Amino acid sequence: ILNFIGRICHYFKNNSMKYIKLIVLFVFFGCATPKILYDYDNQVDFNQYKTFQFYDDILLNTNEIEANRVLAQLEKSMMEKGLEYSDDPAIFVDVKLNQFEAPRNSVGIGFGNYGRHSGISIGGQVPINSNALTKQFTIDFVDAKTDKLIWQGFYEGNFQTNIEIIEKEQHLAEAFQKLLSKYPPKK
Repeated sequence: ILNFIGRICHYFKNNSMKYIKLIVLFVFFGCATPKILYDYDNQVDFNQYKTFQFYDDILLNTNEIEANRVLAQLEKSMMEKGLEYSDDPAIFVDVKLNQFEAPRNSVGIGFGNYGRHSGISIGGQVPINSNALTKQFTIDFVDAKTDKLIWQGFYEGNFQTNIEIIEKEQHLAEAFQKLLSKYPPKK
């Protein structure tokens, strides 16, 4: 076994630059980065919208405490963008949340050799992102006068479930800041 591991190490040493590049690519693409998408009506002048209000019938796929946390963080992020909460809004906001257990990613580590009549194989996995939920938020901005969808944002990211409340709020705030970073759209 030690001889085999020595041969593998020698091989990687001689071809290290090629494999370092592959490892960097694997780590870069293997890490879960949020997925953010936008769409909007390019005929709309978004400078006219200064006020908003949430629809009354928003039902989020979570418990009431978490739903209130989501709405509070979204409201805060919208106010940071210069929008004001109002009883006479220019924009109605709808929020949809879909959440499910995050896929359990893993990194495989293994060495193997298969001889003429025998084989040796050592392998294992190191789990990544355990105790996480994938949350998908869809935010719709609807013109209050015309009832027309004018902007939509989609965010998908992994959220740890075993963290303190303050950290949950921070993660939601970061998610909504990223989601709203392209609002208002630049033409």
